[in-house]
Amino acid sequence: MRRLGVAVALAATLASLLAATPAAAEFGPIRLVSRTFASQAREASEPVLSADGHYMAFRAVMDGGQMGVFRVDLETGEVVRVETGAAPEDPTKTEPLASAKAPSISADGRYVSFTTKAPLVGALDPQPSSEDVYVADMSTAPPTYELASVDAATGAAMTTPSQAAPRVALSADGRKVAFVSGGEVYLRNLETRETTLVSVARDPLTGAMEPGVPVPGGTVVPKLANSVGAALSADGTTVAWLGTNLPAQVPLLADEKAKIAALDASDSPYDEPLWRRVADGPLAATRRIVGGGDPLSPGCPGETGTLAEPACQGPFPELDQGNYDKKNVATGWLGRVEPIDGVPQLSADGDTVALIGSPTEAANLFLVDMAPGLSRVRAVRRLTTQVPVRPGAEGELVDEEKYVPLNGHIYDAAISPDGRHVAFATARQRFPIAPPNLATPPPIQLGLVELYDLDLDNEAIRRVTHGQSAESEPSLAEGLAAQGGSGASSPSFGAGARLLGFSSTASNLVAGDGNEASDAFVVEDLPGSRAATTSVPGGPKPAGVKRRSLVVSAFSMPNGKVKVVAVTPSDGTLAVRAEAPLGSPSRPRRVAAGTARARTTRPVKLILSLPRRLRQLARSGDGLYAEAAVAFHRPHGGTIRRKLQVRFHAHGPHKGAKR
Repeated sequence: MRRLGVAVALAATLASLLAATPAAAEFGPIRLVSRTFASQAREASEPVLSADGHYMAFRAVMDGGQMGVFRVDLETGEVVRVETGAAPEDPTKTEPLASAKAPSISADGRYVSFTTKAPLVGALDPQPSSEDVYVADMSTAPPTYELASVDAATGAAMTTPSQAAPRVALSADGRKVAFVSGGEVYLRNLETRETTLVSVARDPLTGAMEPGVPVPGGTVVPKLANSVGAALSADGTTVAWLGTNLPAQVPLLADEKAKIAALDASDSPYDEPLWRRVADGPLAATRRIVGGGDPLSPGCPGETGTLAEPACQGPFPELDQGNYDKKNVATGWLGRVEPIDGVPQLSADGDTVALIGSPTEAANLFLVDMAPGLSRVRAVRRLTTQVPVRPGAEGELVDEEKYVPLNGHIYDAAISPDGRHVAFATARQRFPIAPPNLATPPPIQLGLVELYDLDLDNEAIRRVTHGQSAESEPSLAEGLAAQGGSGASSPSFGAGARLLGFSSTASNLVAGDGNEASDAFVVEDLPGSRAATTSVPGGPKPAGVKRRSLVVSAFSMPNGKVKVVAVTPSDGTLAVRAEAPLGSPSRPRRVAAGTARARTTRPVKLILSLPRRLRQLARSGDGLYAEAAVAFHRPHGGTIRRKLQVRFHAHGPHKGAKR
């Protein structure tokens, strides 16, 4: 009878808890989307999510051997062709004429832009072997196509090959497209049928922009094939690109201008990301996003200033010196022969830029505020840095496999529409800048490029890619090494920052993945999984850095326990007490507690365990939800308190998990 009474009480408690709002503390299961109801794609890459989270477009070989761009409805699983052609037996050696690539998608998924050699509107596209940019309207079956890479003078296709950057070329309404043709950046308005030259010249005497006057090589970075393209903000106001020939486009310091001009005349032209608010009209200035010098900085005399003057220095005054790499001399912001996506990523309003650069060593991640009036030093925030292997020798060691977990490149990045989340792909496992702090364990396997989400509100970095259980780490298809394209790549956000789309060559992110090639995936950031924070008044915040006094995250463990990870503002003691409504009638009761010593040098971790009598709740349904009261006690300075929801949920490991 006593056992029956306990069982009834537990059942009643579980029913009441299941009715409560979930507080999951993890990314949900990863879902394979590059498949039809009948079969999996032979390979899939370049995925991009619609802003509403309903659709994903990607490049693939699937559906009976068709190669090109497809769109999948994430609710129904229906896959339709955007633009495809018959795939050759070996696509690495022979690319079909109609092979569409580099998709971007509108906010509602109706429009998909892409690059193709196929003459889809023959009368306006008389050069069948030349690449052009199109936009497909998916509201019709089959889709209808509009030529986007249109010459303003002739109304026909550009005479030079045109390309659109994947994921970021299309505005939210699908009516504006940014593309590059002949090394120049353009913006096409499909509603007004206007093509605007974005990369325009600047009068060297007056400093005024010269509308319609092109800059030779405005975005030609021959060393970086992945960086040819331009990003368009979702609101269609702003364009950003990785460009060359800076003396013709932006203000430069006197000595800086001479050095960059000399590099441009050599075999290694200088490259740097540029930004222009085209919505401000034809005279809107092209601006530097980063920079070695900053002639517009307060206190600098302008273009007559030099790098020797502190007030004129940008965040990377050594940028135009050329930094040594064992493969080549790298000049500029991203001057390495690597499969790195150097196209700047824009928030929806174009005000915030996430970008990858290697101004001094390995390619790292940066965040830039483009608000007017900010100096480049104040505007640029570094989000990642490598761990030095040997002082002064990092550049020589960055490509050595054994050092990849310390200083491996950042390969791909994406920014959420509101600019508060940045996703990035890397094989690096150490992130010494704090904040942001790594709040989830690094992968067990070395060398695999993983996807991470950086939550700027909470200054937390979390690993997104994970195996099917805690005992099942992602693994590489046989023969691949730690480099761009090996593992996760091409991140994109949907439904705000709730969904993350990406591609990966990992062989065991989902059950049944058997093609041993890249696939397109989507994963959900479950409610309550983001880190909770508490701040207390402190000293002045460094420019460009959002300081957090206490960062606390909670993560469900497969064995039914909860891991609490905290980054503290000083040494002290962390105490956590979890309570859940139990009994009939229910009332809050303590279900777990723990304490740990905290050090500012590293995150403190604390494990919460349910008592034996309640552990079956963690194994039932969605588990046991509780409220955790966190208290950080400082020896001198009082106590910081915070509450957050946690979940005790036993969800693995399961038998047969692939390692």
